[in-house]
Amino acid sequence: MRKSIFIALLLALFAVNAFAAGSCTQTLSSFPESMYPPAMNVLKFVCTGDSANGSIPNTAITAATANSLFGTYLYTVSAYPTAAGTAPDAADVFILDANGEDLLGSVDGGTTAKNGLNLIHATLKKTTFPYSTYLQQAYFPSITNILTLKVSNQATNSANYTIELLFVR
Repeated sequence: MRKSIFIALLLALFAVNAFAAGSCTQTLSSFPESMYPPAMNVLKFVCTGDSANGSIPNTAITAATANSLFGTYLYTVSAYPTAAGTAPDAADVFILDANGEDLLGSVDGGTTAKNGLNLIHATLKKTTFPYSTYLQQAYFPSITNILTLKVSNQATNSANYTIELLFVR
């Protein structure tokens, strides 16, 4: 009897955590698809913030996506509210490489945003270039490893937004 109560409580706890946590789905599209290798790739993250605090976990691209992007260059990063969803508040976006460097120019490894500052907006699409703090200018980093999306300061419960990364050859 105690064992079944424990299992029921454990399942209920798991269900609450599974549905409460924010999440992002990712899709990769290639344009034009008839070219090999394609001239452009768009990696789209469609995100829904946590129902309690609006956050999402850091989201790494899949290994298969990383293999498809190997040797391309990150050209732009765009963010916009997802149509027919709950509008987000202004929030910061970081694109971290495998060594924790923010490709949008954060000087402290993804805590204080540079070009990703307030990239997420409640009603507008916003786009930025990658930025090198060391070079003090926009640059287009070659993709050689797995990237991770990090979003900070988004506090609207269950907010829906999309982040697109455009890669070129």
